[in-house]
Amino acid sequence: MVWLNGEPRPLEGKNLREVLKDLGVELERVAVLLNEEAFPGAEVPDRVLKEGDVVEVVALMQGG
Repeated sequence: MVWLNGEPRPLEGKNLREVLKDLGVELERVAVLLNEEAFPGAEVPDRVLKEGDVVEVVALMQGG
């Protein structure tokens, strides 16, 4: 299983960028943590997920 935002999902063997796009995530509006390494959404690595990976998608918000 791969942990995505705290939930186990059977995503092993799938491409991270494709998974996020399939979920409707607008990469330019998020930051992604992959196994505790942070990436701006547009710079999410193009890699295949493996058993035990932990992915957190964080929406970016503007303050005011």
